[in-house]
Amino acid sequence: MDCRNLPHAGFPRGLPAPVPQLSLWQVDLADPVHAAAIASASCLGPTEQAYCATLRQAADRRRFTGARVALRTVLAQRLECLPSTLRFRTGSHGKPYLEGIAAPAFNLAHAGDYAWIALAEAGGEIGVDIERIDPALGVAAMRELAAHCLTPRERAWLALLPAEAWPRAFFLLWTAKEALLKALGLGIADHLQHVSVVADGRGGAGRLAVVPESGQFAGELAGHAAALARMRLYRLAAPDGYAAAIAWVPPA
Repeated sequence: MDCRNLPHAGFPRGLPAPVPQLSLWQVDLADPVHAAAIASASCLGPTEQAYCATLRQAADRRRFTGARVALRTVLAQRLECLPSTLRFRTGSHGKPYLEGIAAPAFNLAHAGDYAWIALAEAGGEIGVDIERIDPALGVAAMRELAAHCLTPRERAWLALLPAEAWPRAFFLLWTAKEALLKALGLGIADHLQHVSVVADGRGGAGRLAVVPESGQFAGELAGHAAALARMRLYRLAAPDGYAAAIAWVPPA
C-alpha cells in the first residue's frame, strides 16, 4: 500500500506552530493508530531501506521508519504526488532535501517515542529538534557536557539556575542550538561554541535570541551572518520528559 492511501487521517498529527508561516507535525510511535499507519505504508526508497537495515537497535529502526513515512506523507500531500515517487538527497552535513522538484524547506527530528516534521510554508530554511530529557543524567554530567557544547554565555545562564531546573534548561539550549544549526545546514559538532542561544524571555511566545560569539565568528559560520541575523528561534511545547525547538530563516 502506498502511504498516500494511509487509512488513518490523524497520521501524522498536526501541532501548533509558533508562527503561521511554519507547519509542524508529530508522530507518536507508541500510539497504535500511528504504529498501524507506519506498518501499512510501503513508500520508502531503496536508499532509506538500506540505511534502516544498518541500524542495530529495533527502536532506532522504528524511529527512522516512522519519521520518513511521515515526511513522505506530508510532502506528498503538499505536492499532490505519490509519496513513493519522492527522491531525497542529503547535504554535506546530512540535511535531506528533495531532488528534482520544488518544495517548501523541511526538516525532521526524532527521539524516544516521537518524530517531528517541520515545513517552512512561506519559504526560507528550517530546522527542528526534539530530545528526550534523560532522567539519569545528573547535574555533574550536564556540567561536563556543557563545557564541550555550550558557550561561556550559556554556561553562565545555567549557573544561575537551581539544580532542579538544569535538566529542562540544558536540553532547551541543546535543542535550540541543534535546530538553528540544522536550519543553516551546518554540522552540529563544529559550531556549537560559535553561537549562543539566549533564553531571556524578551521575544515573547517562546522566542529565543541568537547571539554570534565575537572572536569565534569565522570560517564556515561567517558566511551565514545574514541568515543568523534574520533567524527566528523558538522553544516548543514538547511531550512530558522532552524538550524541543524550531528555527526558521525567512527569505531575504
